[in-house]
Amino acid sequence: GAPAGRVTMAKATTQRIAARYQILPVNDMSGGIDLRSVPTAMAANKASALINFSLESPGALWVRPGYTKFSTASLGTARFQGGQRVYLSSYTLTLLAYAGQVYTQPDAGSTVSSVYSSVSPTNQVYFPYDRDLVAVFDGANRPRKSTNGSLWRWLGIDASTGTAPTVSSRASGGLAIAEFEFGFTYKDRGLAWESNISAKSTITTGSTGAIEVSIPNSSDVQADAFVVYARNKTASEGVLRKASSGPLSSTNGSTASNSTIRITSSAWTSNDEAPTDHDVPVAMTFGVVWKNRWWGVSATKGNRIHFTQLFQPQAWGFAIDIPFERGDTITAIQPQGDTLIVFGQTPKIFIIVGQTSLDFEVRPAAAAQAGALGPRAVVALEQGVVHAAAEGVYLFDGAHDRQLTFDIDPGWTDLIANGAPADVARVAMMYHVPRKELRIAVPRLYPSGAAGEWVLDLDRTRRQQAPAWVSTDRAIGGYISWDGNETTVGNRGRMFSWTDTSGLLFEEAVGTSANSSALTAQYTGPALGTGLHRARFVDVVGEYEPHSGAFSIESLVDGVSQGVRSVTIGAGLAVYGTAVYGTGVYAGSGRKFYTTPLPLDAEGRTVVVKHTYTGTERFKEFTYGVGLVPESDVLGFSD
Repeated sequence: GAPAGRVTMAKATTQRIAARYQILPVNDMSGGIDLRSVPTAMAANKASALINFSLESPGALWVRPGYTKFSTASLGTARFQGGQRVYLSSYTLTLLAYAGQVYTQPDAGSTVSSVYSSVSPTNQVYFPYDRDLVAVFDGANRPRKSTNGSLWRWLGIDASTGTAPTVSSRASGGLAIAEFEFGFTYKDRGLAWESNISAKSTITTGSTGAIEVSIPNSSDVQADAFVVYARNKTASEGVLRKASSGPLSSTNGSTASNSTIRITSSAWTSNDEAPTDHDVPVAMTFGVVWKNRWWGVSATKGNRIHFTQLFQPQAWGFAIDIPFERGDTITAIQPQGDTLIVFGQTPKIFIIVGQTSLDFEVRPAAAAQAGALGPRAVVALEQGVVHAAAEGVYLFDGAHDRQLTFDIDPGWTDLIANGAPADVARVAMMYHVPRKELRIAVPRLYPSGAAGEWVLDLDRTRRQQAPAWVSTDRAIGGYISWDGNETTVGNRGRMFSWTDTSGLLFEEAVGTSANSSALTAQYTGPALGTGLHRARFVDVVGEYEPHSGAFSIESLVDGVSQGVRSVTIGAGLAVYGTAVYGTGVYAGSGRKFYTTPLPLDAEGRTVVVKHTYTGTERFKEFTYGVGLVPESDVLGFSD
């Protein structure tokens, strides 16, 4: 016997070859999916299929939480082009892009409101933001910005580069006789932002001592003021400095008349130089905010990243060309501490290192193993960045690129080989912190070929020191995480998704149903074998928690189905602590045992058991086993 205080555990592959009834047990069903191993070599806690199950509780296989419709009504039958939870200093809002329009989604889930309509109707749409501004990038149009999610204006203000101010001499002033040069900028007083300086005009004053500057009004509706800059060329002033300012005589895009101002002194109002680096942005496909600057990927030159002046999100005067090889383009960018990680399709990863907000260095990452499929196929995860690539899913920590998909490689290879390139480029990823799950929405899930998710349980991965994967049948097009400064209790940590086929928003990991319908969860275990000995497989036994719903078992002996058998799982029975009689609460049964016989001709060397639950509760199964009677000797002839 075992020494006192020690418990000996049976393994699933242990059997005694004797002609009497035995049980091959699976004591833990929650080790995750293994698609690489043949069923007979698979670890006992692994499975070849885990659909809509959760690994959150080692030792028990739970049906994962459900999902529910969040939108009041669908916008149509197409998928959303993008979505983002945005946290501004005074506003928290959810933005959605659908069919060429930007919508705001109220937190209560009520009807969405269209707030902007000049977005590409086909491209993917992204919403980078900082504390003050949110912008919309669609890869086709110049970005727009908003400070509240409702009013949208161009990101940056166009300068009047083709039209100089009209200058003329006037009386009653203190200007000395000299040659002066004038230019102007347009200004948005609400954001205290100016355009670049216009073309310049010069004039030599006479004895009148004043100059009138006439400024054409702007066609940009956000420009409501002007600033005049000047220099005394006779006095050898080298730069134009702020001379005066005023409101535009016509705003909201009207150019009906000019605005005028009179300059009577060369004691300029400030030392502010005329801006020359307030360039407006070009069309960009996606972007991020990092190191107090905005960064956006060019829509026309695939290896170019544009970025702004320090603390000036509307001054797009800089760019970096990433030295990719083999014609590669930027597919994703991800900030991580002092580095901005730049991904292409190929395994070459580049890192932009920023020791400060002023100095940047571009370096190749020597340890990189793969790139990224698209902008939504990367996510920061603890001390690294997870990126989904054609080669698999990897965790990059700056020094190493560790593959996470060995166990599901056949499924990932099937996705890359057979998925439509446009769909594969839209693979989306989200790390759900409350459940410690990395969720990856794919357009093709192995082996069904339909859309679904691969889900990596980080807690189970940590416990067993190996990735633990499950899958779902959710057809998801993208995710939105409420992970910022939520002022409403209970909002932080909520996760939402949009589907591939409708303009609806769903909340994930809530409730126990598939949007009020029954949820179906499937498990296919390892092949329990008797080696060279044939056996008569007698029954399947197991332990479960009572729940309503339908539960069935299908056994495959040497690959041949023995039929599907329904198992009563205690619908109507009380779970521990819930049985009520009168006013008292009595103990119910927290764990129940089932057994289901197999046909008399269920004979062979291996058996695989499939478990299917359909219902609206979080059914839980703890363990199962297969009863058998093996032959005592190996057959002496071929069968």
